[in-house]
Amino acid sequence: ATVIVRGLDIGDTAAAFPDREISAAAMRNHPLLAEPDAFEALGGGEVSLKPESPSGVNIRGGASDQTAYLLDGIPVFNPYHAAGLSSGWNPDALSRLHVTSSTQQQAYPNTLSGAIEAITRTPGDRTHGQGSVSTTQSRITFDGPLGSWGAGGGTGGEAGTGGRAGYLVSMRTGLPGAIAPKDEVSYLKGETGDWLAKLEAPAFGGRIKLLGYGNENDLNTAVVVAPDDGTTPDPRRNVFEWISRSLGAQWMRTFSGTAVRVVGWRADGNAGSVWASHAGPVDMAAARRDKGLLVAVQRNSGSAVTAAEVRVEQSRTSYRIVSDSTSGPSLSLAANTPVATVLARHGRPIGRRFDVTLGAALAATGGKQHLGPSAQVVWNASNQLELSASYSRAHQFAQSLRNAESVVGNVFPVDIYMGAGLSGVAGAPDVPVARSQLGVIGASYRPREGLKLGVQAYRRGSQGLLLVAPREGEPFATAADAFTVGSGTSRGVSADVALSAKRYGIVLSYGYQRMRVEYGDSSYVPEHGAAHLLEGGVIVFPSATTSVRLGVTAAMGRRATSIAGGFEWEAANLYDRGSEFGGSPYYGGEPLGATELPTYYRLDLGVRKQWRVRLGAYNATVALFGTATNLLGRKNILTYARDPSTGELAGVEMRPRAPLVVGLDWGF
Repeated sequence: ATVIVRGLDIGDTAAAFPDREISAAAMRNHPLLAEPDAFEALGGGEVSLKPESPSGVNIRGGASDQTAYLLDGIPVFNPYHAAGLSSGWNPDALSRLHVTSSTQQQAYPNTLSGAIEAITRTPGDRTHGQGSVSTTQSRITFDGPLGSWGAGGGTGGEAGTGGRAGYLVSMRTGLPGAIAPKDEVSYLKGETGDWLAKLEAPAFGGRIKLLGYGNENDLNTAVVVAPDDGTTPDPRRNVFEWISRSLGAQWMRTFSGTAVRVVGWRADGNAGSVWASHAGPVDMAAARRDKGLLVAVQRNSGSAVTAAEVRVEQSRTSYRIVSDSTSGPSLSLAANTPVATVLARHGRPIGRRFDVTLGAALAATGGKQHLGPSAQVVWNASNQLELSASYSRAHQFAQSLRNAESVVGNVFPVDIYMGAGLSGVAGAPDVPVARSQLGVIGASYRPREGLKLGVQAYRRGSQGLLLVAPREGEPFATAADAFTVGSGTSRGVSADVALSAKRYGIVLSYGYQRMRVEYGDSSYVPEHGAAHLLEGGVIVFPSATTSVRLGVTAAMGRRATSIAGGFEWEAANLYDRGSEFGGSPYYGGEPLGATELPTYYRLDLGVRKQWRVRLGAYNATVALFGTATNLLGRKNILTYARDPSTGELAGVEMRPRAPLVVGLDWGF
């Protein structure tokens, strides 16, 4: 059959180009992934992730804390892992993902860059299971019916459910130190894991979904680089922890062309660290507690669509730094940020070729109102060519106190949120309401079945950004004056190509971006601002049960901030038996983004072989897979570390030529 690849797997949906979407089937066929990963499958073009150890998702030049995450419409905080895993969402539990950023209001209105929403699998009419065990993780997922609760309870678009109740349960455990040598302190150690549970059933003439999600991470690394002269290593460890929990309920019903949706949720996030800072050991603790209620109505009248939404949220955030010594840094911040948002959107065709959508979001908090208008025009020039232009203004009411320029983000990718409002601390600036304006033009061309090309250009300007990097060389703010307020600009172009045929599929993407962050009379290029990003790969099926994938990743024009002192790093791979992180890096007086990094280039090769077996009434599959990474043995550089005695810079290398992962997956 025709191979399913990203860009040709969804069809016309609400997240059509220039936004990005991918199905679970295309995620599994992605030629650049050793294992399915929800976030890395979205990467390419205007969506960028750090190679080998992502620390969040950057959309059209925005920082990672400017991206919102939702599971079936329920907000989720910091759905990240580290040490070989990126996304905190089990891919086996998902049916599709989409990025909404050109007009953010459709998914989550109060975020600058956009939202990544995952739609969980619809339970089937029979019990299904799926799982995997590899050198980086183990996971298992089950879904099935809970019996018929009458007919006519379906929402139309949920094939296979009808009036039946169903469940979905998934669990996953990361294995950051499973194969690492037990007697070497330089290896990253700890535990990671996530779970998801969903129950859906007919209720009150519609359908109700109950969802719970949890993500736990507890990692530790060596405080100093392990000595190689045989002396006893320093036993102290830097500790990083983050936990997130989301609980929500959603009810939907359609009344003769009018769809009603009610969503309520509670989303919590906790983060902590015991860190050997330059000024002395500190203990960091942060928390975010959100509650919200959403009521949305959408009316379809012929070819016109009108939607209205009321969203009420309350966000409580806190942040604390405690030092081991009386002279060390200390900080205590707290904020209570209620936000009420009213949203309206109307779309209709104009003539035979044009579609116009106008919308606006009005958010109120702290006695002030913030208006976010949006507009999009789509010209269907022909059956093959579609041109679009969009504009939107967005606001964000919480920002991160994590230092996004710190190399520690490779193992601690957490955004540490603080709500807008008065900081209440002398010497600390108020946390502002961030705002941005985005313009996007795009063209999508489909010359024939199985081939799609997309090109887009964008420009974004942002103000009121909370910046930690200019004042703080540690991985997070440690004092009242450790952050400042600035602005940012980003502009770029991107192109995507998808080709699907019998026995093979090809995915290509290229992105060019120029971005700069400004504060006072200074500016810098952020670490995620590589000028050129190129990703491409092919998956080939020599037989129906065997696949071979070849992928290339390249990044040019990368910049970093050099760090002081010793630092040891190795990304997760089989050759190095895990991931290594040694030292407590900071960059002190080093200028931000002043160090140019060489071109990053990596070529990977993966193979998967599947067998089909019969288990009673079930058809089952078992498969073995493995990926060899960096086949050309290129010495890619993560950053540079300055020798304190000589002042010379030494490159910190990334993943070597090595087996990346091997494993087994199964399903029935």
